[in-house]
Amino acid sequence: MFTSGIAIALAGASIAIIFGGWGSAYGVGVAGEAGAGVISEKPEVFGKVLLIQALPGTQGVYGFVGA
Repeated sequence: MFTSGIAIALAGASIAIIFGGWGSAYGVGVAGEAGAGVISEKPEVFGKVLLIQALPGTQGVYGFVGA
């Protein structure tokens, strides 16, 4: 039913989604830990830290678009 080309394309799309999502989740976690430490000392920089934490989340979107 599937030709080898379709199977390889589906495997590539799966890899893009899996690793894009995994890397994004890991990056958000690391940035969140660092951001929590910064906010505990300087609460006035919350907006900047929130932006830095959101940036790794966009990498997951790139994985979905690439797939």
